[in-house]
Parts: sequence; C-alpha cells; structure tokens
Amino acid sequence: MRRVFASIVLLLACHNSSGFTLPCLESRAHRSTAHALQGASHDESTETNSRRSFILGAGILSTQLSYVFSSGNQPAWAEDGGDMTKQLFNEDGSLKEGEVEEAKFRTVDIAWADLSESEGKYLFSIDGKASDSGSKVRLSYKVPEKWQQDSDGYYDKSTTGTLKACERITVYRAPFKVNPEQLVKAATIGIGEALYVPEDLKILKKADLLSGKTRKQGDLMFYDFDMASAPKECEMSPENLGLGFCPFNSIYLISAVVVDDALYVLAAACDKSEWKVANADLKRVRSSFSVNLA
Repeated sequence: MRRVFASIVLLLACHNSSGFTLPCLESRAHRSTAHALQGASHDESTETNSRRSFILGAGILSTQLSYVFSSGNQPAWAEDGGDMTKQLFNEDGSLKEGEVEEAKFRTVDIAWADLSESEGKYLFSIDGKASDSGSKVRLSYKVPEKWQQDSDGYYDKSTTGTLKACERITVYRAPFKVNPEQLVKAATIGIGEALYVPEDLKILKKADLLSGKTRKQGDLMFYDFDMASAPKECEMSPENLGLGFCPFNSIYLISAVVVDDALYVLAAACDKSEWKVANADLKRVRSSFSVNLA
C-alpha cells in the first residue's frame, strides 16, 4: 500500500504589512468529512473547530497566514510532478507569480449610472458584457492580448495547445450604500459577507482567505484578496490527502473598492491548472481594476 507522509504548517497572521487585519484562519471548505477527526457527524461550525484543533494539536504555531505541505514521497494528489501547494504558494502564504514577461493588454471598459439611479439592484459585467449602461461611473480592467476569449473562459494563445488561463472575470456593484469601513474589517467578518457577494459568487462565503493587501489609486483605497476553495469531499479522488480535508481546486483573485458609498468588486476565477498557466497575468488583471466618476 502506498504511504503518503505529509506535514502541514499553518501559519496565521493577525496583521499584514498593508495596514488591515487578517483573522486567524476559519477553514470550512477543506473538510472531506467530519468523521476523519471526530468519528461522528457534525455541523459546519463544529467541523471548522475540529479542523483547527487538528492543526493546532499537531504542534503548529502561528506567525503568518500560510499553508505549506511537504512530503517525502510523491503526493497522491499532485498531478504532474511535485507538490501542488508549493507550486501555488510562497512560504509566506501568498500566491506565487510565474515568470515575468512583457505582455500587451487590451482594456475592458464599463460605464454605469451612479448608485442613486439604480439603487436596489446589482449591476454586473461578466467577461466584459455589462447588464446595464450609464455615464456617471467608469470602470475598467485589462486582459492580456494573448488571451483568446471563448464562451467558457479565456485561453492563452502563446502556450502550446492554447491552454485555458481563466474561467471568468466578474465585475459587480452592490445594490445599496456601503460604508468604506466594511472593507477594513472584511477579513474579520468574512470576505463573502463584507463584499455582499451575489449568487454566482456565493462560493466565496465559504472560501479560505489566503492573503490580502491594499493598493492606492489616487484617493481611492483598493482591497485585494487571494482566496481559494476546495471540494467538500474527495475520498475517492487521487487528490485526497488522507488527512480529512481536500486541497484547493479553485482560486479567486478579488479587488474591491468603495466609491461614493458604492461598493465595486472585480473577481477573477481560475482552477489550479489555469493558475499554473497564467498566475502572473491573472494578478495583473486584478491590479488593473480601476473606478472613476465622470
């Protein structure tokens, strides 16, 4: 029988260098089954505590938000050689960037009415197709010209076989006024709750926060979050770590800003294979998100 030796280091940060608070990790999405730790059925809250108890009970101390997996043998869940987590994350828990290369980008422009004219409903732009139009608010982001947009996502024409690079890029505005302080405490109250995520992004309510930072654009403060989710069950999957929870299989790069009491959010979604192909480009897409008032 194949044996997999895995050690887990979970390093938790209460503060990062960008000036807002990160909580001790509340992991809900990794659990494949509560029986793996407790031998009985539990609700979601108990499963979260059980997972944390397992991690802390293994003698894991906390200084920064990070997942690090190491294995003496080839992990059963690594698909094409090497530890997938090491491929995805830096030692400080942030998502890795790929090779830096010069890339040309095209700008996706969105024009909406201000919140007073459309209060009470979400506004959306999915892959550049907006649900509404207006002239008071101008939003934009940039995507690489080498990306070919198709009905099911974006494909990188510069790769052999034109590999898929991104699932979807969603921009939305919350339907009501939001206090900017909502973003300051987002990591504490939950990213999904703080960003009033719509139904299409409800998975973010249970996704794990990997890292967060702020960036300035003029007088505006953008809050960028790296998030990831995992399947609830993977017992029959080759990716089962054998420790009662599953590895991440979806990654979300989020950027959020409040402008004149209106919350604007960009969410770029990819799976782990797409992340390996286009992680640097995906981060550039997020950092290009811009909001301006006419």
